[in-house]
Amino acid sequence: MMPPQPQRPRSFPGLLRRQLAPAALGALLLLPAPVGTGPAAGVAATDQAAGKTKAAADNSATEVVARVNGRPILRRDFDLSIQIQFRGRRPTNVGLKELQAVREKVLERLIENELLYQKALKAEGSVSDKDVDAEYRKMKESFPSAGDFSSALQENGVSEADFKDQLRRTLVVTRFVEREIVGSVTIADEDAKRYYDQNPTEVTRPEAVRLRQIVVRVTPGAPDEERATARQKIEAILKEIRAGGDFADLARKYSEGPEAPKGGDAGLLVKGKGPPAIERVAFTLQPGQTSDVIESRRGFHIIQIVEKRPEGPIPFEKAKEKIRVRLAARERRDKIRTYVDQLKEHARVERSLPAAS
Repeated sequence: MMPPQPQRPRSFPGLLRRQLAPAALGALLLLPAPVGTGPAAGVAATDQAAGKTKAAADNSATEVVARVNGRPILRRDFDLSIQIQFRGRRPTNVGLKELQAVREKVLERLIENELLYQKALKAEGSVSDKDVDAEYRKMKESFPSAGDFSSALQENGVSEADFKDQLRRTLVVTRFVEREIVGSVTIADEDAKRYYDQNPTEVTRPEAVRLRQIVVRVTPGAPDEERATARQKIEAILKEIRAGGDFADLARKYSEGPEAPKGGDAGLLVKGKGPPAIERVAFTLQPGQTSDVIESRRGFHIIQIVEKRPEGPIPFEKAKEKIRVRLAARERRDKIRTYVDQLKEHARVERSLPAAS
């Protein structure tokens, strides 16, 4: 029989994956939220979970999707994880085969999370309120404002007390994983160089140009008179440039774009990633050349090419640190994966999730 343990805090994988998940835990500790997970997913997940809260509180057999060493994984947490995984899409809008595969994957992740937590709690004990409060303040300050933080909690159906409970749980597991599973991970130069040589497509950069721009904005759907006035303004600026005016100074003086304070420096434009109207001109110019007036949905532009970067391999010295980070993350994930698999071999896991229909 399992020894008594503190009440299991509810898991909120979507919010935590975006704002909290430590790199050490990779995709194992918390469910992976798809790119672009946002309010729609949070609201849908909250609505889904809200209707199940009362029934889940009864801890009835029908509301338990698995037991891990006797401890339940509740249907409410499973449903919330599914909603987050589908980014708010209704599962009825996806194929049965895809839905079943996702459900099985989500359940296994929840089982693995619980196994890690049980092991960590036994080895670590809990963490102090002081540590939890410090982590809570850090998370809150990572948002643009306190209001944004509160909104994120509300979108995920999480109270501040619930979030602190999850922080406590995550800190317990993180400390255990770092000390007992991952330890020190060092990637030697020769390993990074071997990866660099064996994966040329991953260390090749596309063609790009660095440019400055001057923008005169025009609201979409603006009347002809407004558009004509903006056109006259940009053409007058171009005339100053052609007469020898300094592009950066004129950008600071006239441009209505966000890069104006930096002399119009818009950074690198990667081929295939920029506004089509700008791209069509930018890659035909040489460094130092200035375009004619370009019209886009934002308004009117003048661009000047600062430098051109041809397509080709990234030099190893520039790629080395990113490769090290990637290899270290992979080694850490592998260590955690091996450890979790060993835990599963000796765990008592009962799955009771109904098949998708």
